Amino acid sequence: MYLNSLGALVRSREYHVRRREPRYVSSIPVALQRFLRFGPFVTRGVTLDISMRGMSALVCGAPRVGETVVIALSWSGAPFEMLATVRHSTDAKSGFEFYPLSSIAQKGIEDWMRDLRKHEETLFPYPYVYGSKVGSD
Repeated sequence: MYLNSLGALVRSREYHVRRREPRYVSSIPVALQRFLRFGPFVTRGVTLDISMRGMSALVCGAPRVGETVVIALSWSGAPFEMLATVRHSTDAKSGFEFYPLSSIAQKGIEDWMRDLRKHEETLFPYPYVYGSKVGSD
């Protein structure tokens, strides 16, 4: 949910900031496997948002921009992995762009985003929808 420039509540299930796909806010544990000189290294983190093309996350030990990583998520008890490239990285957060997703990962993300939309609608109902129902009686 976000506010428009006048500070009024606006209808929003996703937010767009120069994005080709809508991103949905979420925070679930994530494992990030990096391939360093001395071998594979797994670090932990938490997602910030996700879309069908990428995600951002807080991870321990910021990866380098351009590095290829394997991201492991578990949603509704079903684990899935995605190959991604690090697009930006700071101590605060890192952004990842997915390589083409497997059918399992694509279905997992689609289910996840569907659940996020449903959850957001129950948390932040739109007051003007109720107003139209009351006025129509």
